[in-house]
Amino acid sequence: MIAAEPAAPSKNSGSETGRLETPLDRVLRALNHPLRRRVLRALVDGSSSASTLSKELGVGLGLVSYHLNQVLARECEVVELVKEVPRRGATEKFYRLKFQALSGGDSAPGSRAMSLEECFIVAVAAMEANVFEALDGSSWDWFLAQVDSRGWAEIAAASEEFNDRARAAVEATRARSGQAESREVVVGAAAFPAVPPPPTA
Repeated sequence: MIAAEPAAPSKNSGSETGRLETPLDRVLRALNHPLRRRVLRALVDGSSSASTLSKELGVGLGLVSYHLNQVLARECEVVELVKEVPRRGATEKFYRLKFQALSGGDSAPGSRAMSLEECFIVAVAAMEANVFEALDGSSWDWFLAQVDSRGWAEIAAASEEFNDRARAAVEATRARSGQAESREVVVGAAAFPAVPPPPTA
């Protein structure tokens, strides 16, 4: 159980209200505490409240409430309030992640699109738990490359083919066994410019 006491909000937050200036600042601040990383990982699976998270994570309600309501919601602005439920004279607040998935369209049954931030949250949790070797074939094979327009078109086509085959594997899993022998994994191919294009002359 984490026993650390809540820290005072940073005075170098970039504004008088304590909110951080850029999306990257907010995400990095949100991830810069072990309890917040656990809370964010739990919220990847769906909305939740401080009370529920306190029980799931085995951490005191006051500490979870501080990091969820004060830091993640008000200062970092990476979660948003979705509903309030009256509970014995008090109000239980449910939050969800504010991140938007990068890809559009419908996901295959048994899967859903994830935002870049969600992928990073889940990857950090997997690294902290040291589970990459638990499933043969797990990898994070990103590399920086220099390509021309034809090379980029070939990479884009390969990425699309990979994602099509991955979706087909998900659908085949559902057809074979439903959820009985399955496990949750993160799958995807990423390709994007490393730097902005040069300005037009």
